[in-house]
Amino acid sequence: VGCGICASAASMDKSVTKLIAATTGVRQANWLTLHRTDFQADAAAMCKKIMENIAFPVFIKPCSTGSSVGVSKVKSEAELMPALEAAFKYDKKILAEEFINGREIEVAVLGNEAPKAATAGEIDAGAEFYDYETKYVTSTSTPYIPARIDADTMAAVREWAVKIFCALGCAGLSRVDFFVTRDTNEIVFNEINTLPGFTPISMYPKMWAAEGVPFTDLLDRVIAFAQEAQEG
Repeated sequence: VGCGICASAASMDKSVTKLIAATTGVRQANWLTLHRTDFQADAAAMCKKIMENIAFPVFIKPCSTGSSVGVSKVKSEAELMPALEAAFKYDKKILAEEFINGREIEVAVLGNEAPKAATAGEIDAGAEFYDYETKYVTSTSTPYIPARIDADTMAAVREWAVKIFCALGCAGLSRVDFFVTRDTNEIVFNEINTLPGFTPISMYPKMWAAEGVPFTDLLDRVIAFAQEAQEG
């Protein structure tokens, strides 16, 4: 089930995802794509480049890991070099990305050529950011379905989720993640997960449950869309 090879590969690489998502016109955090070979050649120059283009705090992320593995929130110049070293342990290509002060919003998308978006959910990390520890070890995070956003923002974020899903050529299912800024209520695309958690307690099925689609029916729909995609 789920996306094909091309969409899966593009969505797994955060730098490629950003380039394709940009074609939709959605706002994204300011970012730089950085390469391990350049870091090895002149780490100080890379640090300087980041500081000249993105204000602290800045996120350092491996391009192709999931679950926030290797991700650091950097608040000062002293923290930058260790964060780069940590990220490059996981990937030869990483992102330096602007911090967005906003609510973390998730949208479940389902379908093939005419996908639909469910009611958006929200994760309150209850921590510095929604890192690996917060996701899988501690119990500080709190989910909200529906997300604590107004009706117009809810409609807009669902529309953007479908646009990004289609731009990347996704099929079957994906979860599209955004920020909604706390000061201006602006929608900012974060990333897409083409194979989101799918247990009865995961956000993806919970968002569809809020639409009146129970877990077993959702499974049937995901399988049916996979069969449809295989048949062309």
